[in-house]
Amino acid sequence: MQKHLFASGLIYALVFASMATAERNTHSFGNGTEFSWYGWFHFAEQIFDDGESTTSTLVDVTSAGSRFGFYLRGQSPVSFHFETGLGFRPSTKTSQINKPDFFDWDRTDLRKVQIRYNSPIGEFRIGQGSMNMDGGAEVDLGDAAIVAKSNINELFGSYEFRDGAGNLTGINLGSVFDNFDNGRRFRLRYDSPSFAGFSIGGSYGREVLKSGVDDRYYDVALRYYQRFDRFEVKGALGTAYTDVDGGGTLQETAGSISMRDDQTGLDLTVAGGQNNSGTGDYAWVKAGWSGALVAVGDTRIMAEVFRGSDYLTSGSESDMWGLSLIQNFDRQRLEAYIGYKEFSYEDTSPTTYQDASVWQIGARWKF
Repeated sequence: MQKHLFASGLIYALVFASMATAERNTHSFGNGTEFSWYGWFHFAEQIFDDGESTTSTLVDVTSAGSRFGFYLRGQSPVSFHFETGLGFRPSTKTSQINKPDFFDWDRTDLRKVQIRYNSPIGEFRIGQGSMNMDGGAEVDLGDAAIVAKSNINELFGSYEFRDGAGNLTGINLGSVFDNFDNGRRFRLRYDSPSFAGFSIGGSYGREVLKSGVDDRYYDVALRYYQRFDRFEVKGALGTAYTDVDGGGTLQETAGSISMRDDQTGLDLTVAGGQNNSGTGDYAWVKAGWSGALVAVGDTRIMAEVFRGSDYLTSGSESDMWGLSLIQNFDRQRLEAYIGYKEFSYEDTSPTTYQDASVWQIGARWKF
């Protein structure tokens, strides 16, 4: 009951705050300190067809989940950053056999509670937040993460394939479409200044929001951004390590590069990665276009393909293709969209897996 009252109060507070213009999302105090806030609601109906039955569920899409955050900045180089998910039903945990409560906030929804220090030799961050490689496999100048992203686990990861007899196999999409991107931890992170568009960084962290996890995490990443007249190029490449409590080190490498032509509105993004223990590798390609088809805001159209191999077992193949459309409504700060994807999986076992498909129809409202 208390969680539902909290959810209702939070929604009303954020709706009221969102009535302000973007400029009024910042408040300055007399001592030079500035408080600025941001966030969005993002909900979609996901209609998943596993070849035998259809599951339709309203979810908070984890690839760009509903959130609220703020910055406290002053005249010093030190600032504070807070961000939390809002605790609505996450798409990454929803499946044919699991429908989480619509609202169930807990401490794992905390995304960023960190102090940032900008110095002449780079930026340091300490606290809960992104490891350096978080998002390294998800760079996309086409800004399509709400419906099209290399991290399929965040979109539909818990849905399972069925075998030829119609039985659920226990093999879910997240396990065979992993993009090997890093996550968020309580960490110390460093990012260098940019030189000719390049910057390098690293981080070391621990898991503090989940009990019973004593692994250690560290990573290094190279990032790049440059504008060439009408063209933009942005990319990242890095390696993440996990020292598993009890022995052994896991290593994953991933990266992405995205290019956009401002004149034509065309963009192209390529991502890829591998588990260095030999249990999976992939390539993801997304091509898109954006332009002003209607007066209310830009329209974005995109196509994507994912090709993976050796997930779970050597010789397996994971394939996905998808088409999506996003329509911006600038005045309302709203993005409405529809997306369709088809998935297939096969391995060297006698089991045959039925193809699956999903429609996602939703909207993100920024405040």
